[in-house]
Amino acid sequence: MSLSLPALTLLAACQPQPIPAGDPAIPDVLLVSIDTLRADHVSCYGYQRPTTPFIDGLAAAGTRYVHVRAPSPWTLPSHVSLLSGWLPASHGAVEDDIGIAAEVPLLAERLAAQGFATGAAVATLFVSSKYGFQRGFDSFEDFGIKTSKQNLAGEVPASRVVERALEWYGQLPQDKPAFLFLHFYDAHYAYDPPPPYDTLFDRAPLKTDTRYRTYAWHRKHPLDEEQLAHQVAQYDEAIRYVDSELERLGQALTQAGRQVTWVVTSDHGEEFGERGSWGHAHSLYPEQLQVPLVISGPRVAAGQVVQGAVGLHDVAPTIASWFGRSLPGAQGLPLEQAASQAQRPLVADTSRFKSNRLGLYQDSWRLDVDLARDRRSLYHLAQDPQERKDLAALEPARLAALELLLWRELGQPWKNLQAQRLGSEGFIVSQGQLLGRKAQLEAGARFQLAPVDAHVRQVEGEGRWRAVGDELPGAEDPLAYEGRSAGQVELSPQQREQLEALGYMQ
Repeated sequence: MSLSLPALTLLAACQPQPIPAGDPAIPDVLLVSIDTLRADHVSCYGYQRPTTPFIDGLAAAGTRYVHVRAPSPWTLPSHVSLLSGWLPASHGAVEDDIGIAAEVPLLAERLAAQGFATGAAVATLFVSSKYGFQRGFDSFEDFGIKTSKQNLAGEVPASRVVERALEWYGQLPQDKPAFLFLHFYDAHYAYDPPPPYDTLFDRAPLKTDTRYRTYAWHRKHPLDEEQLAHQVAQYDEAIRYVDSELERLGQALTQAGRQVTWVVTSDHGEEFGERGSWGHAHSLYPEQLQVPLVISGPRVAAGQVVQGAVGLHDVAPTIASWFGRSLPGAQGLPLEQAASQAQRPLVADTSRFKSNRLGLYQDSWRLDVDLARDRRSLYHLAQDPQERKDLAALEPARLAALELLLWRELGQPWKNLQAQRLGSEGFIVSQGQLLGRKAQLEAGARFQLAPVDAHVRQVEGEGRWRAVGDELPGAEDPLAYEGRSAGQVELSPQQREQLEALGYMQ
């Protein structure tokens, strides 16, 4: 839903309370997530349209990260990772019936304990209090979005998010440092910005325009050339609209004399026909996983461009480290450290809409495992950044080594308590090997499931289905789930030798 021009004028006329001065010794932190913003549609990343003049200015005055990978191609798991530093295989919030577990620490909690005022305004169901995102925030505004239908209607435009941010700032006590998290949904379909942005790069929308249905439907009915160009233009217009609202917020904070460190990023991107369809959440290719990251402010080097690959899960540990804090259990690292480690593996996955894909990126190589179709693909991004040429048949040893590393990185949080045959609706992974949907495991054997929210039970007998988040096992329970940390797989000497030979371990 978009606001009419009179409504926008009325909003602009509303005068929030004056913003008080902040703590001169501690700059505010403003973390911005622009939902569905792919990096290659941001001007400072080389895009031909002027979609992001304000963000470009932040990048020029701060640091831009060139290669930033999201851990998931959809909103919920990526945002949990963004705000916790935990990867989806560890935090487990990978489907819309799973919230944030109590043991997953969140950035806002750490900064609140440091004396920060903590506020948030979010424009989507999947970053709302329904899933536990309000933890640690003194003020958390999710605008009453409680259903998927409301969510897809786009009822909260960027102007409302910024108005709420200004109201919150106006209520802060003098000299109080602030952490503000803002989430914008405008660049998510239906890309429906208000005038004058709706005609900035193309004609106005028409009732006859193609409406998004499902990813599967558009694989069989791809957009024609004119409709594709129009949808991309609308997407770009929505990005420009959000950028203008960020500029409005930035000007208000500057006028109030507040020092602000901006952290601007996204949770995932959007496919526009690159793989034959439209949308996101179904694959792990660059158009869905490559996101922008710009950090700008008093504590950030100016004009720096960082080439080393980092993950979205590195953001929260970075912000926490600025104030001497950490996020227990996080796989993320402070960005400076993360960007310097070329051999560090970065894992991504999705099980949304009956998909079951996992990916691993390391030192320009990217493995894609499609368990639903039993396919493996391998890409060399240094030579093929759009992942068009599958090298799996030409690099079988590298493919096998990367797959072994992928299973290792997923961890083994499940423990089998007696020798038995187990079955799962997903796949069972143990000791670096994909065992299939059924496997005979010895007592004490550890394993993981793919997807991580799959159920598992005894094949023989009357054992019930078990899943992550179930209550603790009883005395007769044959299975136990023991934690959410990754990287616990023990490798055999032969497996370790294979990885070392290809440079994947030291």
